[in-house]
Amino acid sequence: MALRTRLLAALFLATCVPVVPASAAGDAAEGERVANRWCVSCHVVGDKPMASDKAPAFAALAADPAKSEGYLKGWISNPHPPMPNFNLTRQTVDDLVAYIRSLGEGKKAIQNK
Repeated sequence: MALRTRLLAALFLATCVPVVPASAAGDAAEGERVANRWCVSCHVVGDKPMASDKAPAFAALAADPAKSEGYLKGWISNPHPPMPNFNLTRQTVDDLVAYIRSLGEGKKAIQNK
């Protein structure tokens, strides 16, 4: 009887533990697609050198050690004029941050050689 109770308790706990979905982490490829659709009109995104205002280039954000993941998430989530409020989902913000951070990965690899 005790073994059955333990097994039932383990099964119950296993079903109650929240599972973090794979999409909880940012997807850099999706972030790049979003950036090329919504951000490129103001920011320099990737190899597209056009930008319409003084918005920072994404590569510059990636290279700045002060622009942590938390900073970028807050900056994108709480836009300020002239940045429009796109009402982005958390997943979209995570994707954009993953993309921006990925731009700094190549430079870090070169510096570590």
